[in-house]
Amino acid sequence: MNDLKIRDLLHEVADDIEPADRLDAIRAATAPAGRRTRRGWWVVGGAGLVAASVVTALAVTTGSPTKTKEPEPIGPASTSGPVATDGAETDEADTAMGVTVETGFVYFVGNTTAGPRLYGEPRFDVDPDSRVVVGIDAALRGDARDPDYRSPWPDGVVLREWQPGPDVLTIILDGAPVDRPAGMSEEDARLALEQLVRTAQATYGQGAIPVDVQVERRVTDTVLGVPTTAPLTGSPDRDVLAPVSLSEPSEGQTVRVDRTVWASGRATSVDNSVTVRLQRLESAAVVMGPATSTLDQANGSPGSFSIGYRSDDLRPGEYEVIATVRNPDGTTDTDTRRITIVD
Repeated sequence: MNDLKIRDLLHEVADDIEPADRLDAIRAATAPAGRRTRRGWWVVGGAGLVAASVVTALAVTTGSPTKTKEPEPIGPASTSGPVATDGAETDEADTAMGVTVETGFVYFVGNTTAGPRLYGEPRFDVDPDSRVVVGIDAALRGDARDPDYRSPWPDGVVLREWQPGPDVLTIILDGAPVDRPAGMSEEDARLALEQLVRTAQATYGQGAIPVDVQVERRVTDTVLGVPTTAPLTGSPDRDVLAPVSLSEPSEGQTVRVDRTVWASGRATSVDNSVTVRLQRLESAAVVMGPATSTLDQANGSPGSFSIGYRSDDLRPGEYEVIATVRNPDGTTDTDTRRITIVD
């Protein structure tokens, strides 16, 4: 989708076109042939918000976000068995006030031993020119590819418009309650705003730009009971991100027996390491690993890791990739992905 089409869609919204019409059009234009399901092929898969101290003027631009590095396709490795790489490079990240922004990610809520936290799902298969709209839409609707993830946003909240700028991103919602709905915890409300802010920053791809969240084109004192009078920059990573989050493999990925299964992502741990194992679902037997990778943690932000498993000796079937870290209190946290090995 080119810049002209995006601008036309935004102008239609500004003229009070129903948001569902706009999003339906974008979903149709960006959807791959045949909707990908949980078993689809290759998609590399208490917190408090920090408000910017100064509300900056909105500068609407018509440019597209900078295109980010796409994931490398799985390919054969030169050695057999698990191969761990320390501090593997990830997509561009911007760290400000302890906030790490990975480009092209959509954030969802999942459970950890410390309570609900945010997990990032890569969406590299979406056209960069429409990635922000599609990403925010997925975050609001809870359209996660991993069934362990969810969205705390109430039903009926939709993206009406978004406006990019060099100093602030503006997100305009329809149907968002200004007060915290009955039955929603304060923690879920704050994570919902964190989810929205981080998704906008990550899919736009220009770093930790403050996000101005409005309801029906009005700045409100609160959204879901969370203060929103000033643009939001996001809380420190240690307060909102899950201790370990897999970027690949994607949930339901299919891997041929002559290829490499890559387990990569970001994590924090008390011993500065993450362990990964591959086990068969039908028997829960560990068939490879555990392999350990050292994390490049810095300033409380997650460190990256990448471990490769050759699948030559694996029988076709269903497997689970499990990444585990140790927490300071002695507990452990994991993130998992189910994959299928085929001939």
